[in-house]
Amino acid sequence: MNNPQLTTLWSSVMVEELVRQGASFFCISPGSRSTPLTAAIARNPEAAWKMFPDERSAGFYALGHAKATGFPAILVCTSGTAVANYLPAVVEASSDRVPMLILSADRPFELLECGANQTIRQNGIFSTFTRWQMELPEPSTSVPLESLLSTVAHGVAKSLSSPAGPVHLNQPFREPFAPESCSTPDPWLEPLKEWQISRRPSTVAAQPEKHPDAEALRTLRELTGNARQPLIIAGNIAEETDSLAIEELALDLQVPLYADIASGLRLSSSTLPWQQAFASPEFQNAFRPDLVLHFGGGLISRHPADALRKWQPEHSSVIRNHPDRYSPSHSATLSIEASLRLTANALRGCRKGTASVMTAAKGFFAGATGELDSLTAPDLPVSEIGAARIVSELLPPDHLLFLSNSMPVRAMDSYASTRGETPVITGINRGASGIDGIISTAAGFAEGHGQPLCLMIGDLAFLHDLNALSLIGSMRVPVQIILLNNNGGGIFSFLPVSECTDIFEPNFATPQNFSGRPAAAMFGLDYTAPHTNSEFRESLLSAMNSQRSSIIEVVCSRSENVHLHRSLQERLGVLARKAFGTP
Repeated sequence: MNNPQLTTLWSSVMVEELVRQGASFFCISPGSRSTPLTAAIARNPEAAWKMFPDERSAGFYALGHAKATGFPAILVCTSGTAVANYLPAVVEASSDRVPMLILSADRPFELLECGANQTIRQNGIFSTFTRWQMELPEPSTSVPLESLLSTVAHGVAKSLSSPAGPVHLNQPFREPFAPESCSTPDPWLEPLKEWQISRRPSTVAAQPEKHPDAEALRTLRELTGNARQPLIIAGNIAEETDSLAIEELALDLQVPLYADIASGLRLSSSTLPWQQAFASPEFQNAFRPDLVLHFGGGLISRHPADALRKWQPEHSSVIRNHPDRYSPSHSATLSIEASLRLTANALRGCRKGTASVMTAAKGFFAGATGELDSLTAPDLPVSEIGAARIVSELLPPDHLLFLSNSMPVRAMDSYASTRGETPVITGINRGASGIDGIISTAAGFAEGHGQPLCLMIGDLAFLHDLNALSLIGSMRVPVQIILLNNNGGGIFSFLPVSECTDIFEPNFATPQNFSGRPAAAMFGLDYTAPHTNSEFRESLLSAMNSQRSSIIEVVCSRSENVHLHRSLQERLGVLARKAFGTP
């Protein structure tokens, strides 16, 4: 029989140490076995929490919240399949190096693997996707409470240390679970007196920026200074200070900066949208860099990788702030683990002059801007390309942007306007690039930042996380959901399988034939369905000026979308031939 007083104190100590470590936001799902943890959270005056009937949605919400705050949100659930529902979010957090901490309640030893109800093997359930995992003991006075504090502190530190990611603490509890006030023996509590009085965490773990190795930096400066034609690529970057340092480096060196939408620089007015040039064979033939400096993680578009395979640059350097390998094409000749900001700052001033391609690029981008702006003419039907461009133009400085995988993120990456004067904080789940949990992640991202958010999402991703609309109406900040409904998986229409007409529609496009209007009504959200660009602008401006959340549904055709993309690419190709010529 369990002593409920010990369980109450044990759980309270865990929660208090988590709060003191800075992990003070909890995503709780209802359950009996986790009662001691839920009660401890609810009764801690410094803890904040949100309840989630769906553990899968809770996992992605915690992911978005951590992306915004930089600290792990604590996932709390009962035993059984509840904890298994966290797996997709854990995979994404692990792949994208986002801190996360799972605190799962479990059944005691004698109920494991004997047919007991709601019991699975939880310890190790997330396998290699965790940075650390620990099976905690059942609450007992035979276990020093200092060890519990140390374990909790280490769990938070492991989730934050490089590479950041998920940590799983599995906590068995015996019945009864109802919380009771504690009158435990003094010897067990005596070592915690100073901790109780101090209000400080038991352990403080430093997370300093890592300076680049001096020899590697000397080599990199020499390569950059001597390069005939350098290219800087900014991939997935989490910290704004890193992004700005890379932007300043490109301006200082006067070399092309390919800024992925996940870099935080793509929508900046001082950044050229090189995505539009890289898609052109004429540009790839005219521009052949001999040095590539890749800062951060992966890219949305495949065109840079295709170009690099063609160019075969003599030197390809990757700078990332974690120990994981990043070289998808296995072409990196120099790999540096260090602060992106410190490395970029250290490279400034190592070369003079302006890259020759920059002059030709100005003419190309002026023409490309005209072509793209023509697609947003007021009376034209709103398209996926037009919607992305209009959103990038109208998004206010205080709004966040979140992009679903598949077509929305590609449309924004390729065709967004660069007229913004202030950086736009952009969220994307590009660790494993799935379409699951997008609405939940966006909701957590908005709450974590405490700012209004605009989410662009496709119809299949919308359906995949439909129940997360219940989160949107209860948020402190409004969320505007732009639903791009082309009745299926639009990205498959660009693949060779689309020519297999006998199997394409039912097996790949998977049309769903639904409207977002009933979903908006069900969850109490405003709704509009604009048809033209002018109507879309009006709907978007009205929604962003409102304190209510809404769904703006853009109904479009998959086949017309493919035709529009290919027609636009042909026109951009003509501009590229004029600007860059053919060697």
